[in-house]
Amino acid sequence: MRSKTSLNRRSFIGASLAGAALVGTNRAGFAQDATPAASPVAKEFVPSKVAERATGKIRFSSFDDATAQERVNELLAMFSERYPNIEVSFEPIAADYLTKVQTDIAAENAADVFYVQNEYAQDFMSRNVLLAIDDYMAEDGVSADEYFTPLINAYTWQGSLYGLPKDWSPLGAVYDPEVFSAAGVEEFPTDWDGLKSTLQAIKDSTGSPGLIIDPNFDRFIAFLYQAGGNILNEDATEIVIDSDATIQALEYMYGLYQDGLISPAADIGAGWPGDAFAQSLAPLVFEGNWMFPFLELNAPDKQFAVAELPAGPAGKGTPAFTNSYSIYAGSKNPDAAWVFVNYMTSYEAAQKHNASGLAIPARVDLEGDYLANFPERAPYLEAGQYATAVQYGPGGQKFAGNASAALQSLWAGQIDVATCKQQIVEAANSDINVGG
Repeated sequence: MRSKTSLNRRSFIGASLAGAALVGTNRAGFAQDATPAASPVAKEFVPSKVAERATGKIRFSSFDDATAQERVNELLAMFSERYPNIEVSFEPIAADYLTKVQTDIAAENAADVFYVQNEYAQDFMSRNVLLAIDDYMAEDGVSADEYFTPLINAYTWQGSLYGLPKDWSPLGAVYDPEVFSAAGVEEFPTDWDGLKSTLQAIKDSTGSPGLIIDPNFDRFIAFLYQAGGNILNEDATEIVIDSDATIQALEYMYGLYQDGLISPAADIGAGWPGDAFAQSLAPLVFEGNWMFPFLELNAPDKQFAVAELPAGPAGKGTPAFTNSYSIYAGSKNPDAAWVFVNYMTSYEAAQKHNASGLAIPARVDLEGDYLANFPERAPYLEAGQYATAVQYGPGGQKFAGNASAALQSLWAGQIDVATCKQQIVEAANSDINVGG
């Protein structure tokens, strides 16, 4: 689910991102129950009816790194066994994923199927560069109810669906309980005041910042939600980021930085916050499920615990990140592209993919499977009760980059909080097209 590009939700320091109701504000729950459940009985595979006429070659692009590509190749082998008449050319994009996809679309040479991140889905859908899949779903008997509603909503535009989600993750807290205990902190903080007190205790104990987090908008938005703010109203007709909640979130996050309680990863010699945690350079990060395969590979003996993010003045809040398998509107082989999308998001493929623990299944019928395999991650699924599937609206790609640049200027001491808010608001007003 992660990408080592400038769009990386891991938020490398300095790497900034250059109809239907908007459901990025939808706080409807993903999870129904955050208690471990028995693994569901495997479902019988149902072949695609569209596959009876689909054949030939298609191209598939993703931002998967080398480890994730191994999992994709396993799924491609499974797909080939099911549908030998369709040949898939896997073309992962190593860097600047979104830029490359946009360039390929402009040149009318995009892959038949590619990942679309939920933050930017409306940008793609509003420009008619994705293929609506509703008719294909009806023909193959695929129901949107098989997937968590906020994830489906993230790829719905003016009544049509433009992709199926492969998985998702909120941000959660991953921390070192031994460092917390040594600092006299026996319970993970549940609100902003508690977080600040905890980080101060850790600094007093270790002499270093306790939380590693980068000044990028995809992390700031968690504090914005917790303060009761958002970018757009629920139906995407109005920009609402010019609010007291934005100031409150900025003052809190930047205040922690000014007090030396939080730090960007680069300032302590780490590539991203998860890397800092793996190296024991800091005892706390706010990251997604992608943390766990990374730790297993790079720090298998590292002790850690998991918690929900602390609540803010308006309550709990966290962004939810997902990617869809979406079909390029200019695909010359849309039937085969649909068969591929349908299979890659099917029960069979999703169960195989999600066994890695990289993210939470997008399929409702695999929630119990996830909890049975990873019961210690129940706080992540619990966050699904209030997580927001982030969307920045049409023009959101440019907005995210400009908003992150404002945050980085604030942390660099070049502007104050009021100016930072002003720049973020101006970016939203100039970059986001609420008219769709």
